[in-house]
Amino acid sequence: MLEAKTRPLRAQRPRRRNSWPVVAVLVVVAVLAIAFGFGQASGDTDSGTVVFDRVEQETLHTDHADQQFRSASLVKLLIGVDLVDRGIVTPKRPSPRMTRMLSHSDDDIANELWSSGGGPQIVTRVAAGLGLSDTEPPATPGRWGDTLISADDVVKVYQHVLELPAEKRVLLLDPLRDAARIAADGTDQHFGIPSALPGEQWGVKQAWAAGRGGVDAHTSGLVGDGDRYIVVVLTHHPEGYSLEKAESRVTAEVEELSALLS
Repeated sequence: MLEAKTRPLRAQRPRRRNSWPVVAVLVVVAVLAIAFGFGQASGDTDSGTVVFDRVEQETLHTDHADQQFRSASLVKLLIGVDLVDRGIVTPKRPSPRMTRMLSHSDDDIANELWSSGGGPQIVTRVAAGLGLSDTEPPATPGRWGDTLISADDVVKVYQHVLELPAEKRVLLLDPLRDAARIAADGTDQHFGIPSALPGEQWGVKQAWAAGRGGVDAHTSGLVGDGDRYIVVVLTHHPEGYSLEKAESRVTAEVEELSALLS
């Protein structure tokens, strides 16, 4: 080994003249790695967004609005709509459990109402009744949060609720206007619309889920005087994302859309 180290430099020069292919390969690999890294960074989050102006009856913003996302707790809106539409919950028979499910995003109550309503049949009924083209029940019947839905379909749900008679409408909207800052599971659910639009009147249904392939954070609801705007931002983030970071990105997206709400 000592002889190899003290071998004259002149003997290694021919090898140096042929080293450029190795250098070229290393440069190409580095460039591809950087490019791939940037691609991953810019494409790590999927989002579907809609802003609809009810006064002008005009969609002010739409982006990937028909893309399906895991609904997480947005399915609780479907559970509530199903209860009201079927006459299970009425102005004369209000449901404190449904109210808490919506205002506090209570999963235990959602489990009970999901089971008593027929599970996936809830999604099938509401999708058929409201013409929700991108909404599908979960593949595993008991996992209501795995229901698939799009931003377009969430807008249709709010439009349906707003078309209900006033005494029925408030059964669903009052809990959304009173959405607790801290949800039943301890999550701060005032990300998105509430945080990005602090001076506006709103009623919201938020959603979040982690695991099983990634992190989802959604904000949806009515904004402005007379519930003028319907705002929906659905997002999916890769495995390893923190829920807090996902929620912050949702809030940032709503902030970018806020100029449209005037």
